Amino acid sequence: MEQNKQNTTPAGRPRPRLTKAQRQARRRRRILRRVRNWVLFLAACGALVALMTSGLLWVLGQARTLLAGPEDYQPVAYDLSEYIFNGDDPYLVLVNNNLPLDAETQPTLAEAAPGIQLEAEAAAAWQAMAAAAQADGVELILVSGYQDAETRQAAYDARVESYLEEGLSEEEAAQRAKTVTPAPEGNESGTGLSLELLSDGYDSLDTGFDNTEAYRWLTAYAAEYGFILRWPADRQLATGMVYQPWRWRYVGAENARAIRASGLSLEEFLALYQQTQA
Repeated sequence: MEQNKQNTTPAGRPRPRLTKAQRQARRRRRILRRVRNWVLFLAACGALVALMTSGLLWVLGQARTLLAGPEDYQPVAYDLSEYIFNGDDPYLVLVNNNLPLDAETQPTLAEAAPGIQLEAEAAAAWQAMAAAAQADGVELILVSGYQDAETRQAAYDARVESYLEEGLSEEEAAQRAKTVTPAPEGNESGTGLSLELLSDGYDSLDTGFDNTEAYRWLTAYAAEYGFILRWPADRQLATGMVYQPWRWRYVGAENARAIRASGLSLEEFLALYQQTQA
């Protein structure tokens, strides 16, 4: 009885007998389905293994970074024995709140990054430094460079306004603003030699930048390309400006190495050498 059920359709009619060719075709389809299923299974297993392997390699890489600690960049040891000071060097021009520009400068500018200009020699030096940093795995980002009088005025006014909103008087707000954003005529961004730098992965203009690999790289090698940290943490009394690890200044390679060796701010360095030549 059971055999009869298997050989009949639901309507009770006898099932048609398959020909030999049909039986072979059915068998081939079953084999192909099995092969396809195995291929899909093995592909899924391979993808899972690849994913697990890449994840393991990432974890091992992070572990090595943590165990090794931050990259230790070793700066060149500079000295002042062969340095010759040139008080007329245009790259040693000093502009600050106490020594404002007598008139608006007209530096020869060149594009240092898309939409950002620097004095031509400073722009070339920046590009060389950025390329060297990139070769060491550090991606430096130029945030700002040359600023015209209108832009400098707007930056200063915005800073003053922020302090007024905190409740300071106009005089207090103006004085505090100058220690963070110089007054327009005392802002050396008008020379095209001043620049703000950050790095890929750190885009805030705050002191946390000095904990980045980019800052360690700059501290070690920026002088080789003619740049100095403009407002160091330990020279605030001399510069009259708060510490800004993102603010750098082009002075030329020889001058930068000498200033780095002296441990002084630009203000102190110039005062010292100008006094010796007096």
